[in-house]
Amino acid sequence: MSQIEGKHVFVSYVREDNEEVDKLCQVLEAAKIPYWRDRTSLGPGETWKAQIRDAIRRGSLVFLGCFSDNSRAKERSHMNEELTLAVEEYRQRAPGRTWLIPVRFDHGDVPEWDLGAGQTLSDLNYADLFGDQYAAQAASLVTSIHGVMGDKQLGPAAALEAVEQATSADRGDILKRFTKEMLVDPTRRIELDDLISQEVQRVLKVLNDPDRVAGQFGGTRDEQVIRVVEAATELWELTEPFCASLAVAARWGSPDTLSPWANGLRAQVQAPLKIQGGNQGLLEMRKVCGLLSIMTAAIAAGSSRRYDNLKALVVDPSVRDGHLPKPQSMLEATDPWAPFDSQEMTANTLARGVIASKPFDEALKDYTERRVGNSYTPVSEWMHAILRPVFLDQWPDDDSYTTEYERAEVLVGVLAQDAVNVSTAATPEMRGWSRSRWFGRSTWRVARYGANSVEDLKQELATEGQQWAPLRAGLFAGDMERAKSALEDYGNYFAEISRNQH
Repeated sequence: MSQIEGKHVFVSYVREDNEEVDKLCQVLEAAKIPYWRDRTSLGPGETWKAQIRDAIRRGSLVFLGCFSDNSRAKERSHMNEELTLAVEEYRQRAPGRTWLIPVRFDHGDVPEWDLGAGQTLSDLNYADLFGDQYAAQAASLVTSIHGVMGDKQLGPAAALEAVEQATSADRGDILKRFTKEMLVDPTRRIELDDLISQEVQRVLKVLNDPDRVAGQFGGTRDEQVIRVVEAATELWELTEPFCASLAVAARWGSPDTLSPWANGLRAQVQAPLKIQGGNQGLLEMRKVCGLLSIMTAAIAAGSSRRYDNLKALVVDPSVRDGHLPKPQSMLEATDPWAPFDSQEMTANTLARGVIASKPFDEALKDYTERRVGNSYTPVSEWMHAILRPVFLDQWPDDDSYTTEYERAEVLVGVLAQDAVNVSTAATPEMRGWSRSRWFGRSTWRVARYGANSVEDLKQELATEGQQWAPLRAGLFAGDMERAKSALEDYGNYFAEISRNQH
């Protein structure tokens, strides 16, 4: 990649930043972007000034000026000479076209180089290749560069793969950033749809892999528990990038733009419902992907009061269970406890390990040796803990996140109860036997802390009536009596469970 004929990216830097530039060039190589760098692109005996001038003026599609405290500390450097040539070239190019891109390796300022027409170098959009946002910024950078390269353009899905390959990056951060950038740009809607579809396929490939669920468990009881817990952790790590993107879309999108996420969510819920042979514990554990995605959508849409988005993502889609004669709503088909098959030991080990940041074998000993009290709702506690980082940019404080998490949990529970009520309407005798299973941490916290999201929703409906926002968005089919019935039924079950936990 160093001796490149034709068009390329010119990388300008000071020698003290070799390590950071090496990392940048690894990203460019992974993204199949030709680059020119003096350390590798100058042949023996070549006149470096002439070669650099030619590389900047004739061959460069993009000029990357890399800045750091090292470059700012130098009054004289070859980089300054390269920037002078770049500015001259920039002034001759048509306005509005991307060519000169500053890159920062730290928080310092981009220099105030005069670009003419009242513009300086610091006015240009720059990439920050440092800190937690390195991967996301690198992905945006290579996408921008490929946009300039025309027929060689790299889509966001390929950019994500390239940056992850080169940096071992956090895929969720990259996907979240792409979603934020592309969701508001109608011209990139097809690219965004393809990106999300690719992410869903990554998840489905694992969920539909028969080798992952084949065979019977061996080993001791504790070893079997750890295996299931590790499977749950792996599936969350697989699903987290989709959830990171979904959290953005559910909050800022609109029903007409949400089909990639709605289809992906439905596919995650549907896949484990297909009749398949294998280890029952691992088969059931596959349901955590859809479960976590539903909760992500509920928190994001519910907290922003985008009930129309909540309806499009988790209420309207239906799935088919191979054991049932007709399709079900996703909420009716999803039982938060199902992945653990009511295995209190497994669920407590998982929750304790994540919340206390303990190895799972130690968390299991906490449970079996009764070192700490067991959780009433370990599945909910686990979800509350692992979803927290997804929403960290929305709620820096834990209390606000917890309030919205519990409200979303209850709202999903009420909507699931409504789905049950509708499906059993023709058989009233079944109504007492069918209920929502979406009960979580708020069932025990209501007695301890007093916050009751069920009563809050009831009060909202009583006060606002037909103008209640969920009804106006089409939840409960816009029927106030139906909403009252679902709230009343769910509230009764909620109170019963809460009493039994104290």
